[in-house]
Amino acid sequence: MTRKPGSKKKAFAEHMSTYRYNLRFEGKVSPQDEMGENMGIEATATLGLGSDPAIGAPGASVQFNALVTNDMDGSFTIHGEVVLAGGTLALTSAGSGTMKETPDPTLQQGTLTCQVESGTGSFSGASGTVTLNFTVGEDARFTDLQTGLVFVTD
Repeated sequence: MTRKPGSKKKAFAEHMSTYRYNLRFEGKVSPQDEMGENMGIEATATLGLGSDPAIGAPGASVQFNALVTNDMDGSFTIHGEVVLAGGTLALTSAGSGTMKETPDPTLQQGTLTCQVESGTGSFSGASGTVTLNFTVGEDARFTDLQTGLVFVTD
């Protein structure tokens, strides 16, 4: 199938911004209820060189805050927010995350894919995917290598 010049797809692409980020968040996990079914995450990352101004300037701090809901089978879901220089991204789990043991008995590793549900500021109308690949230590320290691919219709 061929498209004619000026087709809808080309016009749509001209009004789309794409943002990518790779950040290392560090922070803590804390219980939000007595049973430990809900856990809060508060973490920050510092931007390096090469970030888009909407993400932030080098040296700027980025926040990640989330509520984790643990399921009986050991899986979990997240509802969270990434606070960037140009606005925020609201995240919701795309399925359930998993936790597993690591060779270090003091660490557990978790992975989760989230959908970008919405955004504010420069990210108003955002969609996309954010992946979390993180560890949680016995001391409740949270370290996440987070990758985002965000699309915003201009």
